[in-house]
Amino acid sequence: MASTQPATPASSRKPRVMVLFGGRSGEHAISCATAAGVLRAIDRDRYDVVPVGITRDGRWVVAADEPERWEITAGQLPEVVASDGEVVVPLSVGDRRLRVLDALEPPRELGEVDVVFPLLHGPFGEDGTLQGLFELADLHYVGAGVLASAVGMDKHYMKLVLAGQGIPVAPYTVVQPGEWERDPEGVRARVEPLGLPLFVKPARAGSSLGISRVDDLDDLAAALTEAQRHDPKVLVESGVDGREIECAVLGSRDGERPARRSRARSR
Repeated sequence: MASTQPATPASSRKPRVMVLFGGRSGEHAISCATAAGVLRAIDRDRYDVVPVGITRDGRWVVAADEPERWEITAGQLPEVVASDGEVVVPLSVGDRRLRVLDALEPPRELGEVDVVFPLLHGPFGEDGTLQGLFELADLHYVGAGVLASAVGMDKHYMKLVLAGQGIPVAPYTVVQPGEWERDPEGVRARVEPLGLPLFVKPARAGSSLGISRVDDLDDLAAALTEAQRHDPKVLVESGVDGREIECAVLGSRDGERPARRSRARSR
């Protein structure tokens, strides 16, 4: 496919960031809201921003560079829909140009992308699949790599990794696909020792989708059904009293850490 304009040398322009959001998961709208915050906050004096959205059926399209367009408002959830052009993502190593296929005109270029800022939530974006695509194309991207993304998205395997390193985890059991239908009594026998309340969660979903609190085992079946709407594998976990703590980790694939800012922060 021939380009319609010459590539601008990276040394003579601002770094170009592709802000990628939307996606095929049930967290599509949450991803759009995340993009709204990033598009509003990113320093336009330092970065050239190229918003790209993924529709619910998996099409990559040119997205509006309008933060308010992607916010969650009362009675309305944002959604990426087919726009004026479908984006062709480079898959050959060394070619980082984004091309746009337009219905009524020759292909045009959005330019060369220096780094992808993936803001997708849930499966097909946060679970290592998208990260694998970027690795295949040798595209720089922000966030965890393939393995960390895949493990972090699956609550079952995340617990196994944490427990393997001696980190305490809440007591749990996993209900595999079809297991409740084949052997409900066996599942109940594993669940009962966990006590009440229980939390029933899709193993590979976020944003609290499909999560139920169970205070009576008679409600277990309904909670499993709700969780399986989002993932056939379900985690059943004991309720614990605690608080949520988030910690950011900065670094690169080769182990280098970014330089510290001169202004220190204290809490």
